[in-house]
Amino acid sequence: MLVIPPSTKDIMNIASSKYAVVVAVAKRARVLSEQNKNDENNRLSTMVTEALDEITKGKVTLKLMPDATSKEA
Repeated sequence: MLVIPPSTKDIMNIASSKYAVVVAVAKRARVLSEQNKNDENNRLSTMVTEALDEITKGKVTLKLMPDATSKEA
């Protein structure tokens, strides 16, 4: 099956930071990987693709936390 990756524009509609989306996809992929760790056909690339698909389709949402490292002048 050929999967077309989402465009940068689609990703920016999810969150204002591409970095936040990448971190969310990585965390979701890790959860999926842990859930399927006993599956012999478990491949990390498949989990990443599935995580990205879930996030772009709105099945999983991002909860952005305030930046604790920024300091106001």
